[in-house]
Amino acid sequence: MHTENANSGNAFDIPRSPELIANLAAALMPALSAAVNTAVEKALALNTSATMSKEDFAAANGISKSVLEKWIANGVVLLAPTPTSTVKRTVECKKTGQTRTDVMEKHGNALINVAAWREKNLQHAMNCRYIKR
Repeated sequence: MHTENANSGNAFDIPRSPELIANLAAALMPALSAAVNTAVEKALALNTSATMSKEDFAAANGISKSVLEKWIANGVVLLAPTPTSTVKRTVECKKTGQTRTDVMEKHGNALINVAAWREKNLQHAMNCRYIKR
Protein backbone atom coordinates (compact mmCIF):
# COMPACT_ATOMS: atom_id res chain seq x y z
CA MET A 1 0.00 0.00 0.00
CA HIS A 2 1.12 3.45 -0.73
CA THR A 3 1.16 6.09 1.98
CA GLU A 4 0.57 8.88 -0.48
CA ASN A 5 -2.64 10.86 -0.57
CA ALA A 6 -4.98 10.45 -3.47
CA ASN A 7 -4.69 14.19 -4.18
CA SER A 8 -1.07 15.14 -4.20
CA GLY A 9 -1.86 18.78 -4.88
CA ASN A 10 -2.34 21.39 -2.18
CA ALA A 11 -6.00 21.87 -1.28
CA PHE A 12 -5.49 25.59 -0.71
CA ASP A 13 -4.11 26.42 -4.12
CA ILE A 14 -6.86 28.78 -5.23
CA PRO A 15 -6.30 31.82 -7.33
CA ARG A 16 -5.67 34.73 -4.97
CA SER A 17 -6.71 37.79 -6.84
CA PRO A 18 -6.74 41.12 -4.99
CA GLU A 19 -10.37 41.63 -5.96
CA LEU A 20 -11.40 38.34 -4.35
CA ILE A 21 -9.60 39.17 -1.12
CA ALA A 22 -11.07 42.69 -1.07
CA ASN A 23 -14.59 41.33 -1.62
CA LEU A 24 -14.18 38.74 1.13
CA ALA A 25 -12.86 41.33 3.56
CA ALA A 26 -15.69 43.72 2.75
CA ALA A 27 -18.28 40.98 3.25
CA LEU A 28 -16.85 39.70 6.54
CA MET A 29 -15.90 43.02 8.16
CA PRO A 30 -19.35 44.03 9.55
CA ALA A 31 -19.90 40.67 11.25
CA LEU A 32 -16.36 40.57 12.59
CA SER A 33 -16.59 44.14 13.84
CA ALA A 34 -19.88 43.47 15.64
CA ALA A 35 -18.48 40.35 17.31
CA VAL A 36 -15.33 42.14 18.46
CA ASN A 37 -17.32 45.13 19.78
CA THR A 38 -19.61 42.85 21.77
CA ALA A 39 -16.67 40.95 23.26
CA VAL A 40 -14.85 44.16 24.22
CA GLU A 41 -17.96 45.66 25.83
CA LYS A 42 -18.57 42.52 27.87
CA ALA A 43 -14.93 42.33 28.94
CA LEU A 44 -14.98 45.96 30.07
CA ALA A 45 -18.20 45.45 31.98
CA LEU A 46 -16.85 42.34 33.71
CA ASN A 47 -13.54 43.94 34.64
CA THR A 48 -14.85 47.26 35.91
CA SER A 49 -18.04 46.36 37.76
CA ALA A 50 -18.13 45.90 41.53
CA THR A 51 -20.72 43.13 41.32
CA MET A 52 -21.45 40.37 38.85
CA SER A 53 -24.16 37.79 38.34
CA LYS A 54 -23.43 34.19 39.28
CA GLU A 55 -23.55 33.05 35.66
CA ASP A 56 -21.12 35.73 34.47
CA PHE A 57 -18.73 35.09 37.38
CA ALA A 58 -18.68 31.35 36.70
CA ALA A 59 -18.09 31.92 32.99
CA ALA A 60 -15.37 34.54 33.58
CA ASN A 61 -13.46 32.29 35.98
CA GLY A 62 -14.02 29.05 34.07
CA ILE A 63 -15.82 27.21 36.87
CA SER A 64 -19.14 25.42 37.00
CA LYS A 65 -22.18 26.76 38.81
CA SER A 66 -22.01 23.95 41.36
CA VAL A 67 -18.40 24.84 42.22
CA LEU A 68 -19.44 28.47 42.58
CA GLU A 69 -22.24 27.48 44.98
CA LYS A 70 -19.70 25.50 47.04
CA TRP A 71 -17.38 28.52 47.09
CA ILE A 72 -20.24 30.70 48.30
CA ALA A 73 -21.16 28.18 51.02
CA ASN A 74 -17.51 27.95 52.17
CA GLY A 75 -16.96 31.71 52.12
CA VAL A 76 -14.43 31.71 49.29
CA VAL A 77 -16.67 34.09 47.33
CA LEU A 78 -18.85 36.71 49.02
CA LEU A 79 -22.30 37.77 47.94
CA ALA A 80 -22.96 41.47 47.54
CA PRO A 81 -25.80 43.02 49.48
CA THR A 82 -28.86 43.22 47.29
CA PRO A 83 -31.67 45.72 47.67
CA THR A 84 -34.93 44.56 49.15
CA SER A 85 -38.34 45.98 48.46
CA THR A 86 -41.61 45.67 50.31
CA VAL A 87 -44.47 44.08 48.43
CA LYS A 88 -48.08 44.29 49.64
CA ARG A 89 -50.66 41.79 48.49
CA THR A 90 -54.36 41.75 49.24
CA VAL A 91 -55.88 38.27 49.34
CA GLU A 92 -59.53 37.33 49.72
CA CYS A 93 -60.27 34.12 51.63
CA LYS A 94 -62.50 31.81 49.58
CA LYS A 95 -64.22 30.29 52.62
CA THR A 96 -64.98 33.38 54.70
CA GLY A 97 -64.84 36.09 52.06
CA GLN A 98 -62.65 38.30 54.26
CA THR A 99 -59.68 40.12 52.81
CA ARG A 100 -56.28 40.28 54.37
CA THR A 101 -53.17 42.19 53.42
CA ASP A 102 -49.85 40.34 53.33
CA VAL A 103 -46.62 42.34 53.53
CA MET A 104 -43.55 40.58 52.16
CA GLU A 105 -39.95 41.47 51.46
CA LYS A 106 -38.73 40.78 47.98
CA HIS A 107 -34.97 40.25 47.66
CA GLY A 108 -33.02 41.14 44.55
CA ASN A 109 -30.95 38.68 42.53
CA ALA A 110 -27.88 37.34 44.27
CA LEU A 111 -24.75 39.06 42.97
CA ILE A 112 -21.10 38.20 43.53
CA ASN A 113 -19.00 40.85 45.27
CA VAL A 114 -16.25 41.09 42.66
CA ALA A 115 -14.49 43.98 44.40
CA ALA A 116 -13.90 41.77 47.46
CA TRP A 117 -12.77 38.91 45.20
CA ARG A 118 -10.18 41.14 43.52
CA GLU A 119 -8.95 42.49 46.86
CA LYS A 120 -8.62 38.98 48.26
CA ASN A 121 -6.59 37.89 45.22
CA LEU A 122 -4.40 41.00 45.50
CA GLN A 123 -3.67 40.31 49.17
CA HIS A 124 -2.90 36.69 48.36
CA ALA A 125 -0.49 37.76 45.63
CA MET A 126 1.22 40.25 47.96
CA ASN A 127 1.78 37.54 50.57
CA CYS A 128 2.94 34.96 48.05
CA ARG A 129 6.52 33.88 48.71
CA TYR A 130 7.17 33.16 45.04
CA ILE A 131 6.64 36.76 43.93
CA LYS A 132 9.69 38.97 44.31
CA ARG A 133 9.04 42.59 45.18
